[in-house]
Amino acid sequence: MFMRTVFFLTVILLLIQMPPRSGHAWGSLLHDEEASPPAQDLVITSDSQAYCAQLNEHLAAKMRLPHDVPVGAMDDARHLQEEGQELCQQNHIRAGIGRLRRALVILKNQERPHP
Repeated sequence: MFMRTVFFLTVILLLIQMPPRSGHAWGSLLHDEEASPPAQDLVITSDSQAYCAQLNEHLAAKMRLPHDVPVGAMDDARHLQEEGQELCQQNHIRAGIGRLRRALVILKNQERPHP
């Protein structure tokens, strides 16, 4: 028991003496620094019909935009979109969302950066 206590106290002392690294969660706790603003807003989603519809609309808009996505990948994305819509309508929300997200990933992975 004594050795465990010594070990934990040693770890705590080492942590207190370590200089904070940028982006380190304890940096703002150990020193009077301003908290940096989040790089991106946190988006919280739920498994709901509304989220299914939102994903489907986003996917449809992405498919309408001019793109360099090969025909085969577009067909795969359309097929997943149809499956996702059907699953959502049948109240298999998680499975539907999974298909819609997979379709978005296919399109995203096929995008080529424009110079």
